[in-house]
Amino acid sequence: MASHTFDAKLALALALLTLLMIINGGVAEDMIFNGESLNTNEFIENGPYRFIMQPDCNLVLYVDRTRALWSSGTNGRGNACRATLQNNGNLVVVSGTDVVWSSNSARGANTYRLIVQTDGNVVIYGAALWATNTVQSPRGRKLLHALKML
Repeated sequence: MASHTFDAKLALALALLTLLMIINGGVAEDMIFNGESLNTNEFIENGPYRFIMQPDCNLVLYVDRTRALWSSGTNGRGNACRATLQNNGNLVVVSGTDVVWSSNSARGANTYRLIVQTDGNVVIYGAALWATNTVQSPRGRKLLHALKML
């Protein structure tokens, strides 16, 4: 009898988790492909690193959701901004039809992807065209974690 109760609870928990993922649009991924955008409050993440298009029009890479490692510096430069990886490999922050920031990584039509890597670097691949240059050494992350524990 206890086994059936556990199975029913497990099935209910899985159903609720699936429903939650559908409602929230699924779990955030660590990459976008050319032609895709991050709209206001949308993000991609990998481990402690989150790359988010903020409501203030600033595209920011955070570690542990609190410390900014990099930003586009576009806060306040537009409304309802989105970050789009264009089909030419260029990452742009757009407000309406105005480009307010560009990675200047256009290389021509190809298949590109922007990835939040496990080392804290955000990179556009097709060939490595652009990066935030925020690689975090595993040793440094361990030291930072140890200091937080004190």
